[in-house]
Amino acid sequence: MDAIAPAKPILAGIPSLEEQQRIEAHALRLTILGNIAITLLGVVFAVITLSEAIFLDSLFSGIHLLISLVSLHVSRLIQQPEDEDYPFGYATLEPLLNLGKGLVIAIVAVFALFSSLEAIRAGGRAIEADWAVGYALLAALGCGILAVMQYRFARQSHSPILDLDAKNWLIDGVISGAVAIAFALVLFLQHTDFAWIVPYADPVLVMALVLVVIPLPIQTVLQNWKQIVGRAPEATQQEQLHDIAEQVFQGVNHEDYHLRPLRIGRLLYVQIYLRLSSEQATSMGPEQIDGLRSQLYAQLHQTFPVLAMDLVVTCDRIWIKRAIMPADPEALTA
Repeated sequence: MDAIAPAKPILAGIPSLEEQQRIEAHALRLTILGNIAITLLGVVFAVITLSEAIFLDSLFSGIHLLISLVSLHVSRLIQQPEDEDYPFGYATLEPLLNLGKGLVIAIVAVFALFSSLEAIRAGGRAIEADWAVGYALLAALGCGILAVMQYRFARQSHSPILDLDAKNWLIDGVISGAVAIAFALVLFLQHTDFAWIVPYADPVLVMALVLVVIPLPIQTVLQNWKQIVGRAPEATQQEQLHDIAEQVFQGVNHEDYHLRPLRIGRLLYVQIYLRLSSEQATSMGPEQIDGLRSQLYAQLHQTFPVLAMDLVVTCDRIWIKRAIMPADPEALTA
């Protein structure tokens, strides 16, 4: 076997797990405070304006608040090591949490849609549009600031929870801006021949909000469901994994290798089997194998900062098949 180069040091710019946890916890506390402020603001203005669109907006913020409290606890658990009850750690809690969040938001949006349809059938509802414009502008500004901050924290901590949180704040900000424009238009229409439209503005606006919001929770549910059921990560990530493995194994005499990746929230788990011939195996001892593991892990870690990796070196292809449930009859035979 060719000499194995010493492992490269892990990328210096990647924060430690402790630092990532600190950043994520700080960002989630910021989200909690933001959701409290937006929820209270929305409830007050919903009472003043009698607007269901504003109430729906505050309801979404209230849901985000409750889930952010759970997220703060889950983010701490994810960083904990394995124990007797969870021998592989707590990584699966993250996609489960995001899936639940997507389901709750989607259900609330559907109920709001039916409520608006009923309001339109009943002839609409009157609102105080001038107060509504003020609320929407304040909410848009606050959501926009929080979206920028959370995107920055998400990049630093490599946290899917924060990435989803940033998207939620961005969408909330865009929606609030659209609400401000819509209510400003209502103010204008009140003094024209189209004043009859005004009572229908709020339920129609709620329906528009639902149509804008609903793709995100649906996408969140589908994406995290794939992770929970063990589907392979995106094709681009699989290509990156194979490119890195090919680069590392270039200096190693081997027959072939097999790679199994699995994305679970922020964690990427990679199972790699390197198959050698009997002659190749005689020149590779435990120290050389550990050196190869270190080199491979360091290269993968630069691209995938939250990583778990197994490298198994074998001469028999049967052990590649037996690493998973033996659906293949060949895996049951010696």
